[in-house]
Amino acid sequence: MKLSHFQYYFPRLLICLMMTISLRSQEDLDKKIDYKSEELQKIRDEIKAHKSDLMQVQSREKSLLSQLEQTEKEMSLTAKLVQQLNREQQLKTYQIEQTKQAIGRLSQNLDKLKSDFAKRLVYLYKQGKYSDWELILTSQSINQAFYRYKYLRILSDIDKKTADHIHFNIVSINNKKNQLTEELADQNQIIAEKKRYQQNLAVQKRQRDSQLNLAKKDKNNLIAQIREKEKAAKQLSDLIANLEKERETRRQELERQRQLAGIREKNPFLDSQGRLEWPVYGQVVGKFGLHKHPTLNTLTENSGIDIEVRKGTPVRSVLDGVVTTITYIRGFGNTIIIDHGSGFYTVYSHVENVNVYEKEYVTKKTVIAEVGDSGSLSGALLHFEIWSNRTKLNPEEWLTKRS
Repeated sequence: MKLSHFQYYFPRLLICLMMTISLRSQEDLDKKIDYKSEELQKIRDEIKAHKSDLMQVQSREKSLLSQLEQTEKEMSLTAKLVQQLNREQQLKTYQIEQTKQAIGRLSQNLDKLKSDFAKRLVYLYKQGKYSDWELILTSQSINQAFYRYKYLRILSDIDKKTADHIHFNIVSINNKKNQLTEELADQNQIIAEKKRYQQNLAVQKRQRDSQLNLAKKDKNNLIAQIREKEKAAKQLSDLIANLEKERETRRQELERQRQLAGIREKNPFLDSQGRLEWPVYGQVVGKFGLHKHPTLNTLTENSGIDIEVRKGTPVRSVLDGVVTTITYIRGFGNTIIIDHGSGFYTVYSHVENVNVYEKEYVTKKTVIAEVGDSGSLSGALLHFEIWSNRTKLNPEEWLTKRS
């Protein structure tokens, strides 16, 4: 026997160790995707709760504006679910590919282990049953006998571990094949559910367009919506207050993401006062603060600014941060809130086609949605707010000056 045999078998143990690490990485991925399934269930529960609320509203409220708002909220939840299903499908596709690759690696490793083990058995057969003892007994000294004995024990241990790893790979391959079958079934269910909700969304959109056209014809609906928006401002304020209570948890994640992105400023939002990028470029038709409405002659307070732009215009994050909230607020429509750290938040309302997720870190200028007219009888516009802790700030004092 030669030492080269030991050098030949030792890398096989390293390969087996690497395979074990790879499988642990796969388990981490599985846990991540299971967590996304919890997010899906959360949205399904929201839809179920909304349908229950809708039945109660329909029994006591008959106004067209109320019906429109309920339809828009239902559309918002459905779109949110479809978006999450899209993400789930992407993750599941990635998971399936990872599982296929894992099966391939395990199979290659199994073939290699079997080949090496077969060569080892052939070698032992050719050397004879008592060759190991002969090697020890023919030693020229006690030290040589000891080292030969120790070397043979190592080889025996490698043989045992190789056999164990062959068994381990066979079991792992079977488990991965079963997992792949389940993943493919999950993917088919996701696709079917997404298709069903996309059909629902198309029906809801037609219903909403019809209700919107009727609601615009009555000036009283516009007055009612402005009053609803003033009431909804309290709901938005409460949302910000609740976010403040959970700020410390998000701070750690935001700091981690900023370190990865190479952002060194201690308070990037405060340092960017007067230099923040506009979320969209258009005409500011609603200023911050108390104003007299030009058509209705009523005194109203605007907690942000309203920017009139073409429907479908991309809405961009003014700075990096963590998406905390994606929801529908009566009077504001679809609304996104981003936490920028140090108590600063930005709010983007009347949006549609949201393409970010709650708890997601977004960079500066990331397209988070498109301008829409949800919650608006005045056409497409973006309502934009900036908050510092629980204080509303004038966005135009923070955004870059426009010539």
